[in-house]
Amino acid sequence: MYETTPSAAIRRCIPPVVLVLASLLPLSRAMGAPLAPLPGTHSFPNPSPSAPAAPTGISAVQQRISRGVTTVERDGRVLSVGIVLSGDGRILTALSSVGSAETADVRYSDGSVIHARVGHKDKAWDLALLVPLTGHWVDGLVASEAEPDAAELKSLLATRPGRPMIVSARYRGAVDVRAHEGLDDLQHVLDVEVQSNPPSIGAPILDPEGGVLGIFVRACQATLPPTPPPDAPAPTPQASAPCNPVVVAAPVSAIRHFLAHTPTTAVAPSPWLGIVGSTDAAGASHGVRVLAVAPGSPAEKGGLKGSDDRSQSDVIVAVDSVPIDTPEKLADIIAKHSIGDKVKLLVFGFDGRFREVVVALRPAP
Repeated sequence: MYETTPSAAIRRCIPPVVLVLASLLPLSRAMGAPLAPLPGTHSFPNPSPSAPAAPTGISAVQQRISRGVTTVERDGRVLSVGIVLSGDGRILTALSSVGSAETADVRYSDGSVIHARVGHKDKAWDLALLVPLTGHWVDGLVASEAEPDAAELKSLLATRPGRPMIVSARYRGAVDVRAHEGLDDLQHVLDVEVQSNPPSIGAPILDPEGGVLGIFVRACQATLPPTPPPDAPAPTPQASAPCNPVVVAAPVSAIRHFLAHTPTTAVAPSPWLGIVGSTDAAGASHGVRVLAVAPGSPAEKGGLKGSDDRSQSDVIVAVDSVPIDTPEKLADIIAKHSIGDKVKLLVFGFDGRFREVVVALRPAP
C-alpha cells in the first residue's frame, strides 16, 4: 500500500500512543491531567487555529473553557454540549442527545462547523465519543483533581448554536441512580444543580481552573410506591420499581473507564493521495517528484505519472496554490483536508510543461 510519503509507512508500524490520566501518576493542578487515555490516539495533523480574541474582561480560564467546549448539533439545532479532549481533538458528549444516529455536527467557539461520527458509546453511562472527520484543533479540557464539594463549580448552558454560556453550579451530593433506560445501576454519580436553569446535556462540571469533574448525562431514579393502608389488597408484583428521568453528572472515574475502552478504530480516517515522492531540487521546478503511484488512487485517477527515471515522472509543485518542496510538506497539506475533498495540484510534467490536476481525496485501502 502506498502512502503520501515513505515516512508515513514507517509511522504505521509504531504502536499507538496512549495518553495516560492522572490515575497512575498524580499531576499538579497547574500541569493538568489529560482527560483521554485513548487507544489509537493521534493528534490531528493540522496545527490549532489561533484562538479567537478574548473580549475585554474575559479571563484566561474562561477563554480556555470556551475553546475547550463545543455545541453538538444536527440541522442547525443544538443537541448537547461537547467537551474537546485535550491534546486529542475528539469530542465527549451525552449519547442520548445523539440518539440512534451515527453522525452529528460539531460547532467550535470560532464558529467553525465540522462533521463527526460516533466512534464509541456506552448506553449505561450515556456517554458518546465523537470522532471529527476533519481536523480542527486539539486544545481542550483536562481532568480535575479537586473534590466536588470543595470547589466553586461552574458548568455551561447551550440554548442556541455557538459558544455555550458559563454559569455557576452547586454540588448537592453523590447519589445512586439507574441508567436512563432503567437496566443498569450507576453508583456515586454527582448530583449538581445549575444556576437558574436545567443542566445542558453533555456539559462539563468544572472546577475554578476549568478542570472537568464530570459530565451531565441522562439517568433515572427509582421511586418507591406509596405505602398501602393495612387493609388494602396486596399490590401487583412489578419487575422493577418506577424510574423517573433525572439529569446527573457522570464522574471522572466513569469517564476514564469509558475512554480507556475506546476501540482503536475510533479515529478519523486520513485522506490519501496515493504516491511515493521525494524532494526534487535539481530540476527546473522545485517540488516533490513522483516516484510511484498506487493503483486506483486519487493520484492515478488524476493522471499523475511516477517513475525512478526523472525523465518519466511528474513533479508536484504546489497544492491549492501553496508551494511545496518536500514530501513532508505535501503530506501535511493533504492531511488538513477531509475524505472527499478536492484539491488542486500544480504539476510540472516530464514533457516540460505545467498543468493543473484536480483530485478527490479518499481513505487509504
